[in-house]
Amino acid sequence: MRATLRLRALVAVPGTGPVTLDVAAGETAALVAPPRFGTAVARVLAGLAAPVTGRIMVGERDVTALPPPRRQIGYVPAGGALLPQLTVRRNIEYGQRKRERVHEMAEDWTTKVVERLELAPTLDLLPHVLSDAQRFRVALARAAVCLPEVLVVDLPADPAGGSRLGDLLPRLAPSAAPGVATLVCTADPSTLAEIPTRHDLVTEPDEVPR
Repeated sequence: MRATLRLRALVAVPGTGPVTLDVAAGETAALVAPPRFGTAVARVLAGLAAPVTGRIMVGERDVTALPPPRRQIGYVPAGGALLPQLTVRRNIEYGQRKRERVHEMAEDWTTKVVERLELAPTLDLLPHVLSDAQRFRVALARAAVCLPEVLVVDLPADPAGGSRLGDLLPRLAPSAAPGVATLVCTADPSTLAEIPTRHDLVTEPDEVPR
């Protein structure tokens, strides 16, 4: 699980400066950008959109052109993007269906993540009855149970639950592992108090991601 996230002159959408950034295993960095641009970068890293230019490296692997399941990058969208018809338990387990390498250890690790994020009382509930902070934790758990090498967190403009990000992130890796490389895309300056490394994404004000 030990891997460094390396972004090399990455441009997610026209009108933004390139991002070159290293995030080592177990470390957290913040990409500071207006919400639409931060979300565009997060989606490119997760494999949901192609970059304009640049490369994405996970360890020694160039994952720029790989589909999402082969990247080993966990993605927490702004707002969580939980499936409303599924319980918390099924939302958390949802991503494991396409990650066969974690099936054998999935049950034990899922139980640990649920305990660490204090989600056990919510497992049989639907997302609409949860608080914003609880939905954020469920989205974190869904990404973590797939044992990603890299985690990308897209914090919304008003990050409910994000104020404890520095407390929550260390809970998302097995105890014997060095932790995941985590990149937080945020426009909220208060988040930076608990994230030592930051990169400011320079944008042109008239440009809008397509």
